[in-house]
Amino acid sequence: MRDSTKINRTAQVRTNQTKRMTKALPEVRSQPTLHGLLYQANRQATTELRRLAGSEGVPVEFWRLLEVLADERGRTMSTLAAESGLQISATSKLIDRMVDAALVQRSLDAADQRRVILHISDFGLAKVAALRDDMEQRRRRITRTLTGPRERQLRELLQDFIRAHQPEPE
Repeated sequence: MRDSTKINRTAQVRTNQTKRMTKALPEVRSQPTLHGLLYQANRQATTELRRLAGSEGVPVEFWRLLEVLADERGRTMSTLAAESGLQISATSKLIDRMVDAALVQRSLDAADQRRVILHISDFGLAKVAALRDDMEQRRRRITRTLTGPRERQLRELLQDFIRAHQPEPE
């Protein structure tokens, strides 16, 4: 009898503790956080890009750079990094791999022999051409959902978000 009373008291104490802890917890949000939504959007977009680009054996990271270089204007490493939204160190490593895969070529800048200009290769252009229709179809599907003003607004909001999360200059 004594043991069962002790167990009941212990259970009652734990129940009271749980009630107090539950009251102290913040209210559960009915909407996902902004970071959660950004993560989910990024994951979905990357998954779809991986599927499309992967059909031609092109990693998503390569596609992001090929897409910028496809205009055949050539870029310096820093310009390519800025236009693709990647860090320059990551861009440099990717370009090394892309040169090895014959997707990109390096050449010296005619105006400044110290600078290297990156160009898409014929093989890289062939990959972009092979993926162009699927990528355009993907863009049209997004555009149907985000009409002109909404797309511009989303771009501006994302750019503001990115700027707000960049480290402060020292």
